[in-house]
Order: sequence, then structure tokens, then C-alpha cells
Amino acid sequence: FQNKVFIYRGKEYERREDFEARLLTQFPNAEKMKTTSPPGDDIKNSSGQYIQCFTVKPKLDLPSKFHRPVSEQIVSFYRVNEVQRFEYSRPVRKGEKNPDNEFANMWIERTIYVTAYKLPGILRWFEVKSVFMVEISPLENAIETMQLTNDKINNMVQQHLNDPNLPINPLSMLLNGIVDPAVMGGFTNYEKAFFTEKYMHEHPEDHDKIEKLKDLIAWQIPFLAEGIRIHGEKVTEALRPFHERMEACFRQLKDKVEKQYGVRAVLSSLDDRRGSRPRSMVRSFTMPSSSRPLSVASVSSISSDSTPSRPGSDGCV
Repeated sequence: FQNKVFIYRGKEYERREDFEARLLTQFPNAEKMKTTSPPGDDIKNSSGQYIQCFTVKPKLDLPSKFHRPVSEQIVSFYRVNEVQRFEYSRPVRKGEKNPDNEFANMWIERTIYVTAYKLPGILRWFEVKSVFMVEISPLENAIETMQLTNDKINNMVQQHLNDPNLPINPLSMLLNGIVDPAVMGGFTNYEKAFFTEKYMHEHPEDHDKIEKLKDLIAWQIPFLAEGIRIHGEKVTEALRPFHERMEACFRQLKDKVEKQYGVRAVLSSLDDRRGSRPRSMVRSFTMPSSSRPLSVASVSSISSDSTPSRPGSDGCV
């Protein structure tokens, strides 16, 4: 096991702390490393035992037979099954810190781990056979965050369309956290950081990426509209004032976004109920299913500290 990395599939609902406790029980003489920074040669060549453990995210890899959009239930299965690649990200600041906009110089250092076999398997863990690292620029990080947010809204909308008996609270929190900037800050930080003449002049190569980010911001509106429509149908009278405030915030957000970035439209709710999915669905980046624990990497690492992720939208004040 010396100087090797393994991806371990945790038990259902098992916390990482509990997994670490089990691991240290098997190696009573081992010392738990307190950071996720790569161990130095003094650690690797030491005669002592050290264990490093942190959570990684499985990377969705749909089989090639799914050459067209498939149902959310199938996608959810492959988010945490038949997975061979996992990732771990940490934020890295480059240049001078901007106290007014933390996104302007927030780079992401992402490490990709590829296991010998796909999880789950006969064993709950497999050795990592290859590791590589990529750097994601602040603009690319903003694009990824918007894609994740749109994906999350659409997934929850589809779940409520498929099952009208689902509780409304998760939908309430998600929608309010996006349309109310007092909760999550809004995407105005992206506008201040990337949509300025200065940035465009200094980074002409980013023109296509800026247009992509603007397009994702515009696409968020129809996703939110459908979510708020469903929320209005299911909300209780006690929560009606909350819903009305959320609607007011959304109207302001919608007017602003459509004026600046154009109007987008998705398929009708009736089509969605028949199993169709919005044509605008973006799956370049996906989130692991919340119904299962994240996988865990142990023993060694290339990076540290998970990435903060905040949905980007800007509603009423």
C-alpha cells in the first residue's frame, strides 16, 4: 500500500469521518495527514505510516449507446455507477486579490483520478492507475458553475413533473437561493469580472467563452420560470407570501436578463411530462447524485480544499 492511491466507495449514508475511523482502526499505527496537499518525499520515504483521505466526485460517463437524450433516472444511475474517473478540485488565486469580486482571479486546480476498474465492482475500492491535473480559468469556472446550476434546476423540475408528491422544500430553497441575491449574491460578479471592455480588450481569445456564459445566463430564465410555476401550484397558504416575494424577484431578474441577453424558450410542460427534455439541457458538467455518498480517495493526493460553488443569478433587492 505504500505511496499508492485508492478510490473507495463508501457505505450508504456513511460520513467521511466514519470511513476514516474505520480505516485508522485497520492501521492503528498510522498517522492521519491533516491536509490534502501532496505528501513530500519526507513522508513518502518515511518508515512511518501516514494516511491521507478526502472526498472525490465521480465523473459521469454515459455509454456510447445513449446517442440521444435519455431519462433522468438513467442519467442518475450512471452518475454513481460504472464510473472509472473521479475528480478533486481546489481554488487557487492568481494575481492581486480583488476584495470586491472574488471570482475575478479564482482559478481551479482540478485533479483527475482514473481507477484500474469501474466502480462499483466485486471490491468496494480500486487502485488509481493514472493521475493528471488541469487548470480552469476564472471564466471557465464561471461557465461551469452556470452549467451546474441550470442542470440542477432542470433536474429538480423534471423530478416534480414525474412525481407530483415530492416535498416542496428543496425546490423552495433552490429557487430562492438563485433569484434572491440577498441569499446567494447573484451573477453580477461575473458581469463585473468578465463582461467589461477592459477584460475583453485584454483577453480577445475569450470572446466565444464570454458569449457562452451570456447564453447560459439567458437559458436560466426559462428553467426558473418552470420551477416557479410548479412551486406556485404546490405551495401552501402559509408559504404564499414567500412565493409571492420570490415571484417578484424573478420578474425583475427576467426583465433584466431578457433585455441584456435575449429570450430563450424550452419545450412545454406537457412535452416534459411525456418524457421529452428541454433542448437547452447542458451536460458538459454534472453533479453527483445526492442519494449516494461521494466516493473517497485515500492515501495520497495531488490537490487540496474543495471548490466553492455558488449558483449565479441576480434577482431583486
